[in-house]
Amino acid sequence: MCDNTVDLAAVTRALALALLLAGCAAPGLAPPAAAPIERAGAAPRQAILYRDTVTVQFSDGALCVAPRPSGARAWSGQLAGCAHLAPYQVTLPPGPQVPRRVLVRLSGGGTAVLTLQEAQFGVPGPA
Repeated sequence: MCDNTVDLAAVTRALALALLLAGCAAPGLAPPAAAPIERAGAAPRQAILYRDTVTVQFSDGALCVAPRPSGARAWSGQLAGCAHLAPYQVTLPPGPQVPRRVLVRLSGGGTAVLTLQEAQFGVPGPA
């Protein structure tokens, strides 16, 4: 009878070390980080205000997010989670917040909640 016992912990350590060394040995072979792809002509189409984010859908179908800092009633930044890294500004309307509110594209009156590029989305009605 043959006794082929192997120390599994030693084999696991050896494989982990080999993988680490392989990663360090060839840094030029790693693929470059993917840059966001700007899609020409895509425009913000719809915006939805949630308790912790504003989600924006673009005309090319991309969904982007504007995360809300904890408890903030106004914030700004750059859209995340999509190829459209546009700057935005959010100002919540007065009053209590609902879990979900669809914002309409404003073309005159209303209370602006999201300003993105040349577009404003908000709550319809008198300003």
